[in-house]
Amino acid sequence: MKTSKQMLIFDVDGVICDLKDKKPNPKILEYISNELTDGYVVALNTGRSLDWIIKNILKTFLDDPKTKPFLKNFIIVGEKGAVWLIFKKNGKPQCFLDKSLSFSSNLKEEIRKIVKSNYSKSMFVDDGKQTAITTEMKDGYNIKEYLKDQKELIVKSNFLIKKHNLTDKLILSSNPIAVDIDSKGVGKDFGVKKILDILKKREIEIRKFITIGDMESDFKMAEELDNQGFTVTHIHVGDTDVNKNHKFVVKITKNKYEKGTLEFLKSL
Repeated sequence: MKTSKQMLIFDVDGVICDLKDKKPNPKILEYISNELTDGYVVALNTGRSLDWIIKNILKTFLDDPKTKPFLKNFIIVGEKGAVWLIFKKNGKPQCFLDKSLSFSSNLKEEIRKIVKSNYSKSMFVDDGKQTAITTEMKDGYNIKEYLKDQKELIVKSNFLIKKHNLTDKLILSSNPIAVDIDSKGVGKDFGVKKILDILKKREIEIRKFITIGDMESDFKMAEELDNQGFTVTHIHVGDTDVNKNHKFVVKITKNKYEKGTLEFLKSL
């Protein structure tokens, strides 16, 4: 059994990546690289697809000869726990999918038509998702303007979910740059369960977890770890008011989003 004193679990959007242009902060990626090469396990727990993560985040590490040999220490969970990516000891990636979680192709096509007809300037359907239907703000678009269209789309999407008699199977959620329709049961807590399962199989014991998020829903990462008896601290970098009364330690950064993440990492 290998023991590590700490493990960082990051959300991605608004934590590593800018919400508007969706580009990762290079200084945060550098910190993650240093953690990996120092032998620590690091995880991403996000709603993003594996395709997006590979293209926008992993490429930096795969192209770095210093970091590449240590990618076995990197765990990536996407689509809120429905897909995940790990690396073999030789550095080759392995992608996995929970086949029990799927979406209605008919529902996705109807939503695609609505987006194309009414909101093509502000958003698009993410075709990289394997288990969810996600409509996302176009890169660089004005967030306030996008949120106006998002509000209308949520109403129309909920109507379609009811029309297809899927209210018992699917759940709709939103964040400042996207609307997700997922199978019930997935979420940041579900993603943490997958991370713990991978750690158990690899016989890695973590003494302290640190979860970093920008949304209220990201607290579920720390809640799940705390419920399972682990020591955890949650770092909130978002600009919304959150409940600080938890059994685990909660820290709120003065700076927000990626700047808040950097603020915290520099304090470690």
